[in-house]
Amino acid sequence: MPRGLASATPVAMLAVLGMTLPGSMAAHAQPTKPTVDQLQKEIRQRDALIRSLVRRVENLERQMTTSASASASPAAAAKRSVRAPAAAPSSTETQVAALEPEEPEPAPARPARKPAATRAGTTQQAARTDPPAPGQFEVSEESAQRALERTLVATGNLLVPSGFAEVEPLFGYTRRELSALGQANVPVLFNLNRNEFNWTLGARLGLPWESQFEIALPYNLVQHQITDANVSPPQQVSYRSANAVGDVTIGLAKTLVHESGWIPDLLGRITYEAPTGPLTTNQVPMTSGQSKLSFAGTALKRQDPLVFTGTAGYTKAFEANHVTPGDQINFQAGAFLGTSPETTLRGVLQQNFIQDTTVNNVTFKGSNSAQSILNFGASSILGRGILADLQVGIGLTNSAPKYSVILSSTYRFGVPGL
Repeated sequence: MPRGLASATPVAMLAVLGMTLPGSMAAHAQPTKPTVDQLQKEIRQRDALIRSLVRRVENLERQMTTSASASASPAAAAKRSVRAPAAAPSSTETQVAALEPEEPEPAPARPARKPAATRAGTTQQAARTDPPAPGQFEVSEESAQRALERTLVATGNLLVPSGFAEVEPLFGYTRRELSALGQANVPVLFNLNRNEFNWTLGARLGLPWESQFEIALPYNLVQHQITDANVSPPQQVSYRSANAVGDVTIGLAKTLVHESGWIPDLLGRITYEAPTGPLTTNQVPMTSGQSKLSFAGTALKRQDPLVFTGTAGYTKAFEANHVTPGDQINFQAGAFLGTSPETTLRGVLQQNFIQDTTVNNVTFKGSNSAQSILNFGASSILGRGILADLQVGIGLTNSAPKYSVILSSTYRFGVPGL
């Protein structure tokens, strides 16, 4: 009720009592009820106050919709301040507060999502602008498979999509330690130690009809050391080193069957190794100079985030300088694990069976060998279209390399017109 109306009410009541009752007979003052005019006036004041509050709330709500704040609503705070003023509320304001229901505060505004830049070989995807909580990430299914699929392509288990190409510079080091008998009638046991360094530039081109063209050009550096194992410490008998261009390898691969139910993906590949490098340089046997034709089939089965692969192949070796290396039968089994959207780990067991070598049409019995190698690898996406890969191999048999290390980086880009 307005303050002026509250102060004038007692005076009016005393005047009415003085006119209706004699002063000598009035033993006690009787309270009077509010008149109809007073009640109607208070109702009109209450309605006016409600309309004023409604207008203020509507104005504040319109201002809130244009505000970028994600905190508590200013309209709700303003209404709380109206309902709870610093001064004691009047009866009319109390009635208005009782008639107006308490409105819950709106939830904080969620930042809008923006389209993320596409990487080569993938489509556009939405990425959150607000940072994820520690230990959590939000990516699409396609993003989660990116590093895994790139690694499968780099290791020959999948093909580059049509219209894209990959360039892969590679560096490899292989350590070999073999025991060999000396010359005829000289019963001396020698140790052969070889350090093989390899630089290779490879390329893969995705073609229509789910096929792929491959080419690789290596350059080799070999350090060849022979030591006498009958003395301690072993004495060096000879040491030579040589370097030369290796054999160029070209190939064609194609997807034959897609995974469906228990049937895995099937991939076929044919590769030819041309003898562009020397067989020996500076009296050092090189890892080149042989003509070889290889056939291989690969099966791939997914159990996300795991992928299992298996490869079987056969390599036919042709004669060069009256020397025919033995043909090879190859088996390979591996498991790839996508540990994060941009990192993949793998373990691969490689088994090679090499037949006897023939020199001048004479087959050397017992020159065959079985090489078992256990490979461990890790790959990671470093940037737009860039995959880095590290592989370490451990020889499990005497004829296999003692160990090997391969470091490579793959760059993928689009090729117009394909």
